[in-house]
Amino acid sequence: MHSIELRHVTKKYGPVIAVNDLNLTIAPGSFLTLLGPSGCGKTTVLRMIAGLEEPDAGDILIDGRPVFSAAQDIFVPPSQRNLGLVFQSYALWPHLTVFQNVAFGLEMAKRSKPEIKDRVNAILKDLQIGEMGKRYPQEMSGGQQQRVALARMLAPKPGIFLLDEPLSNLDARLRVDMRSELKRLHRDTHATAVYVTHDQIEALTMSTHIAVMKEGRLQQYASPNQVYRNPANLFVADFIGSPKINLLDVEAIAHDGNTRLRCGSFEIDKVPARASGKFVAAIRPEDIRISLERIPSAAEFLTYAVLPAGAESIVNARCGDLSVVIRETRDIEIEMDRPVWLTFDAKKINLYDKTTGDLIPSD
Repeated sequence: MHSIELRHVTKKYGPVIAVNDLNLTIAPGSFLTLLGPSGCGKTTVLRMIAGLEEPDAGDILIDGRPVFSAAQDIFVPPSQRNLGLVFQSYALWPHLTVFQNVAFGLEMAKRSKPEIKDRVNAILKDLQIGEMGKRYPQEMSGGQQQRVALARMLAPKPGIFLLDEPLSNLDARLRVDMRSELKRLHRDTHATAVYVTHDQIEALTMSTHIAVMKEGRLQQYASPNQVYRNPANLFVADFIGSPKINLLDVEAIAHDGNTRLRCGSFEIDKVPARASGKFVAAIRPEDIRISLERIPSAAEFLTYAVLPAGAESIVNARCGDLSVVIRETRDIEIEMDRPVWLTFDAKKINLYDKTTGDLIPSD
């Protein structure tokens, strides 16, 4: 298992700052996902770790050894960094068979033919494409080609996996299957993985840690649960979650050691953060409960749209100018244009500063 550390790393393309003073420590054996919208700098970070891009400033260390240092004029080429890469395009050689594609790295390392044969056959078997060694990439499905790309990465036994949106070309069902395969592969190999995606579901389901980026800057670096439940700022809160989190303008009133939130015509009691003033309250759709019968302490809304989705329904409800989204997992019949009463789980509400967008710490 290998550690990776980035210290004050900056990368520019002309006047554009792609990565801005990034500090990041990736623990040995972790699965880090670089997550963010297009153009946020996540792929540039991965390419700098790989040695495919050279930073303009800062240091990159693998196991404490500098592989790049602007101050010390150090640049270790990719071939000497013990890395395995998988790209979005798979980058398989169409004129080579599956076996030859996977064996290529081992041949470059001048391994013996018997060792290459044993290693390639074992990897293809592990990835459930053992019978396809003589095929060419164009004769395979997208999912099978992805497995070949993974096998080629694994063949030299790299200590670090670098994966740049490897599942984005697959259909939705196959992506789900491949997430499981990648998570199991990471567990079995004990490698350190850096994974780039804009798909938050991939990040939440596969990672040990998530680094959320925006415009070249790191917004939050934490576990998936922490990123989901306690987003560091309004950008992270709004970016993570599907359906999106509800963001409500509220006035917080501290009273008897608790905080009560006033939101339009209703109030929410006992919010964890002690604060007074005007804030943005964030609450996930699954933390709002619908009642079809009047509840004295609940807020009355009118259903605007009901979107059944098998195991759950997504409900859009409105109260005057206020609109909220609820994820309802119970098997209840909810009709459009009818009154419902909503109860908000106050313990799951986060408050954010309206000016800075930063999270207000809870008690």
